[in-house]
Amino acid sequence: MPDTELSRRALLGATAATGSALLMPEAAAARAPELAARPRVYLGTYTADGGHGLGVGALDPATGTPTVTSWLTGVPDPSWVDVSPDRRFLYTISESGGTVHAFRLDSAGHPAPLNQQPTGKGPAHVVLHPDGRHLLVSLYGGGAVVAHPVLPDGRVGPASDTVRHPGTAHAHQIVVDPSGRWLLAADLGLDSVYVYELKEGRFRQHRQVRLRKGAGPRHVVFHPGGEFVYVANELDSTVAVCRWRAGDLVVGQVLSTRPADAPGANYPGEIAISADGRFVYVSNRGDNTVAVLGTTGDRLRLLATPSCGGDWPRHLGLDATGRWLHVANQRSGDVTWFPLDHGLPGPLAGRLQAPAVAQVLTT
Repeated sequence: MPDTELSRRALLGATAATGSALLMPEAAAARAPELAARPRVYLGTYTADGGHGLGVGALDPATGTPTVTSWLTGVPDPSWVDVSPDRRFLYTISESGGTVHAFRLDSAGHPAPLNQQPTGKGPAHVVLHPDGRHLLVSLYGGGAVVAHPVLPDGRVGPASDTVRHPGTAHAHQIVVDPSGRWLLAADLGLDSVYVYELKEGRFRQHRQVRLRKGAGPRHVVFHPGGEFVYVANELDSTVAVCRWRAGDLVVGQVLSTRPADAPGANYPGEIAISADGRFVYVSNRGDNTVAVLGTTGDRLRLLATPSCGGDWPRHLGLDATGRWLHVANQRSGDVTWFPLDHGLPGPLAGRLQAPAVAQVLTT
């Protein structure tokens, strides 16, 4: 992560607040039955930088248009969100508050607070384990990974385990492999991906896989076939292709996310893959583009780098239909979206204002 963002995160640490409130216009409440049948949208933002909180809304799958119907306020800097597969519960971090928050979702996707727990310094990412019984947090500021139990009613319990990585660690993300057995934790500060098992709420380290020095692994995505892993490296603007075999991660090809003649610095933010496994997408912060890479599994090829339509694309994601690509542009404060034609983004389809947006999640 660039020094400017490190400084900003340090500033956020001094601005934590408590409490939760849901601001929902009467018109949105009246449309609740209609919204319940539509795909949902959640926006994570940085409230310290002018964000409104956690955005809640719906997606029109015909046009790709996201609509925010309410903002959840009171959670400082809810920069990352995850939703249970049955869409009954939502979990978010407070990056500056060092807490994790649980919410129950109604039929229209609007959250009601359940509880919160301290998790550690500077959480950057949270994911619900597919078993629904564990919440996994990456502490960028604390250089650690944390496991919390999830109770049957959706509430999150006190941390059951915290594992601190050594030295200059900055744990950025945890992903769960398709089997549900293995966890991959990207640590930007150590140029490493850690492989863990989770046993009765405790981490068991299987191995530490080192990438090349200065790579800065940020986020990870599995190929739908489960045999390959793609690692977005923030500091050297590359993607590493890794072969995956039940706990063993072997690094192969490393490819830049930008053309060879691209000027200036660039810091990849998010990585995603199409449902058919043919296309990988990486947000380029600096170039303000989306890198589109074709893949055959163990090899990548840079196909195009179209504009993201904004400034500093921190996050991107595909909707459930695979027809739309949404991009969260942090500095320009908007979400942009593009139709996908045979994997390639088409012209800008629309723009939603969302100050200091950090994530756009569709479910």
